[in-house]
Amino acid sequence: MPGQTMLDEISNDLALWIDQTANDIALAFAPTRAPFAAQTTEEQKLEYYRQRLFNPDGSPNPQGRSEELQRLGVEGFGLVYKAVIRRWPELKIPTPEPIAVPAQWPHEMAGAAPGGPPPVPPALPAQGAGPAPPGAPPGPPVGPPPGLPAGPPGGLPPAGAGPVRVPPRPPIVPRPPTQPPPRAPVPRTPARPRR
Repeated sequence: MPGQTMLDEISNDLALWIDQTANDIALAFAPTRAPFAAQTTEEQKLEYYRQRLFNPDGSPNPQGRSEELQRLGVEGFGLVYKAVIRRWPELKIPTPEPIAVPAQWPHEMAGAAPGGPPPVPPALPAQGAGPAPPGAPPGPPVGPPPGLPAGPPGGLPPAGAGPVRVPPRPPIVPRPPTQPPPRAPVPRTPARPRR
């Protein structure tokens, strides 16, 4: 700056030196880990998390997992779980065996071509045409439930009874006016005399 004097330059240099020196000293004494934290090795950390995530027999420990999930969050828990599985691969959930599809189904229906579509089941006989085949579910009920008049289900009038009467549509209520309602005047109280 053109209006700076020699004393301004000295004060700027001194302020910069104090700031840099303070940062250097703070970084020199700053711990590389959290204060009062135990000095543990990576192996000790993995052993701790193995005990928290798995029971001694290798089965999952649901209580420890939920506590660690709450404490570490989803991403932290995922990192810890992967590190434990990398260290002890025998704890990994085993992948299921692939599903084996047989070449021929054991109960293939008679009359079906091998490898082709199954035959169509026989049609159900009409109501009252004789007994239903064994194991077939009963047909729908033939008449209305007791106590109801004969007619189609759902309380509809029988077919051919004439036009269906529809109730009239309710009238449309007009919208309220867009202007705000008038405000009531505020009553004025007489001023109190001063004493």
